[in-house]
Amino acid sequence: MSRGSTRKPGRGRAIVVAVSFLAALTVVAWRQSTTRETMAEIQRVNRELAVAADEREELARELVGIEGRPWIGAEAARRLGLRAPRDREVVIVAGGSS
Repeated sequence: MSRGSTRKPGRGRAIVVAVSFLAALTVVAWRQSTTRETMAEIQRVNRELAVAADEREELARELVGIEGRPWIGAEAARRLGLRAPRDREVVIVAGGSS
């Protein structure tokens, strides 16, 4: 070794530690930003799921109404001009097919 060297022992190690520390901080900051983005996306999807669930409940209520006899009778009258038979129009036939 030459005597003219002014390099202090341990200075290289301090630089490596400082660079490693900065790299670790950078990775932590990046992970936090991606986590925030992911959480925002999860919240958005949860809101969409809530809206879809509300729409599903609304459609289920509507379906119950559509399946009912009053709605079917009203639609048959409106679309096809049909009506329920009157008592004197009903003929009961005895017997059945064998």
